[in-house]
Amino acid sequence: MGERQPGPQSAVHRRREETSVMQYSCPTCGSQNTQRLSTAYMSGVSEFSAVTSGFGWARAPVFGSGWTSGASQTQLSKIAAPPTKKSYRNALFLLFLAPFIGPAPFAILERIYGVAPVYEHLAVVLGILLEIVAFVWLISTFTFNKTVWPKLCRHWQLHFVCLRCGQIYVSG
Repeated sequence: MGERQPGPQSAVHRRREETSVMQYSCPTCGSQNTQRLSTAYMSGVSEFSAVTSGFGWARAPVFGSGWTSGASQTQLSKIAAPPTKKSYRNALFLLFLAPFIGPAPFAILERIYGVAPVYEHLAVVLGILLEIVAFVWLISTFTFNKTVWPKLCRHWQLHFVCLRCGQIYVSG
């Protein structure tokens, strides 16, 4: 039996094959020594742990030991870091402390100058304004993390870094 010959390809299929070849060389210097940002980031982060011990003399024999752990990161890995999500911590902190932070200055003023209805009204207004600010902050953080951050992540995954000149670029 003879080998099966591939049939004629359509012009659309040939054009797609011609354009599907990605350019992996740097547009600035032409080097092919490139890497995806995600790969550069992950290859530059390492975790470590160590145990140390020692012996010395300080008017008596002294022995000590310690344990440490952490992470080490290269400069290239820091440059190639992915976009970060916004944290909810500060907005939640403001949300829960606003009832105390808002009235506090007016409580001090009442202590100094005596009780006045205007201080009580201003304390309530400031407390409510801080709560509104906290809610807006939480909503904007949530919106960023659900809509903007995924787009930034996908965009980051398309970028390459030239290991010769340091240029960051999108291939293709």
